[in-house]
Amino acid sequence: MLITKNNIDYIKTVQKVKNFFEEFKQLRYVSGLTLKPQLSSDGFLEEPVFPVRDDEKIMSEARLVKEYTKVLNQMDKLYRNILVSCYIERKKNVAVMLELPYEIAQFKRIKKRAVLALATEMGIVVRKNN
Repeated sequence: MLITKNNIDYIKTVQKVKNFFEEFKQLRYVSGLTLKPQLSSDGFLEEPVFPVRDDEKIMSEARLVKEYTKVLNQMDKLYRNILVSCYIERKKNVAVMLELPYEIAQFKRIKKRAVLALATEMGIVVRKNN
């Protein structure tokens, strides 16, 4: 079934995106990094540099962190900025909106597109049960 805006359960998809970012932070911590990734001056997440370890489980988690970082860095800069601000830094919508040159209605539309873009890329879009 084709995914369209009419058959997406946006609320549940947002929950999946929140869970994605919680997992991302947890994986960063377990693999020896800080919970919050740093943004470089050009708006990209800095490439993770891991402490040297022999533990295979930690190495697999480090690979996931690298993959998630790559996915986020391939996103539109505005989308990445909004997602990081809202879901990693846990800023309120109003605070993020004030940092950007957008009105609340515009911001909400852009944030929705950002959430759906990440959810689509990660395969975590939730469809409505019709």
